[in-house]
Amino acid sequence: MSMKAVAKTQPGYGNFELINLPIPNEPSDHEVLIEIKSVGVCGTDLSIYKWTETVAKEYNPSFPLIPGHEFAGVVKKVGKKVINFKVGDKVAVNPHISCGKCQFCKNGSQNICQHRPILGCHANGGLTQYVKVREQNVFRLPDHLPIYLGSLAEPMSVAVHALKRVENDKNNTAVIVGAGTVGLLQVIACRAAGYQKVMVLGLNVDKGRLKIAESLGAISINIETQDVFAAMKQHIGMPYADVVFEAAGTNSSIKLSIDIVKPTGSVALTGIASSSTDIETTKLVFAEKSIIGCRAYNLATWPITMELMGRSIEELKLIVTHRKTISEFAEAIELLITRESLKVVIEPHKM
Repeated sequence: MSMKAVAKTQPGYGNFELINLPIPNEPSDHEVLIEIKSVGVCGTDLSIYKWTETVAKEYNPSFPLIPGHEFAGVVKKVGKKVINFKVGDKVAVNPHISCGKCQFCKNGSQNICQHRPILGCHANGGLTQYVKVREQNVFRLPDHLPIYLGSLAEPMSVAVHALKRVENDKNNTAVIVGAGTVGLLQVIACRAAGYQKVMVLGLNVDKGRLKIAESLGAISINIETQDVFAAMKQHIGMPYADVVFEAAGTNSSIKLSIDIVKPTGSVALTGIASSSTDIETTKLVFAEKSIIGCRAYNLATWPITMELMGRSIEELKLIVTHRKTISEFAEAIELLITRESLKVVIEPHKM
């Protein structure tokens, strides 16, 4: 029997094709076979499609490569020694296959394991109909969560991990720079954590996304039409924030984030800049501001994510703006290129 998959068939721009592959064989003792129900298409997938220099150098995969690292589904089979899952469970997958043996893994920092392939990047991912994954990378979704929202577990884990990296009882105001999926999920995470004021900064092209931010309970600011510092003083009472989450990944947004965080405050970087950034370090030294790198998530992040998603269903529904079948993958890519979408979810078992 065969299954459908979207694959990057060779290097270069584009080269995404719908192909047929054999359905994976029986799971080994510690694996589960998952029937994939939803796959989020994200900026990394778009970079693989465009085959940017950074992606080509970092991932260096074999072809064909099945992309997709944000995915969820239903357990179809379990290995003989699997103890935490049964057939029919709704699950999401942590795509970082950490080694479990290095010093970082042993210290609970699996996100910076130096020997971890990422499903959908270095190895075949979830943009297909079935996949086998080791048990420790699988997490049960809340029973009442619609399965199409399950693919948001991966980017939500990014937001949850960033929040933990800057956790402080004195943090009452947060500014999020960037109105993409992770930025808006950061709103949900911050509000759930008790931040009194949350503000999202975006551009003219983000008007629709900024409206979603407002629906999520945040204050939205278009930095191309409003003075950021004046707007912050108006809405949060001061021209700076306790913590800033940089989720845009541009040189200008990183510099802005440093400018608008309070003295002694922290800037959490989740966005990945495409080139090096010149930083005026005296601003950090004189005001004792901190820049904190936030790489993906750890295994301990995911149970927190599952609980948060279970009580944020209505908010999560606002994030998914388009649902496509696997045969409509080209349309999904185009929606990302044109920025006509926020989060596009592909449902592989719908043709």
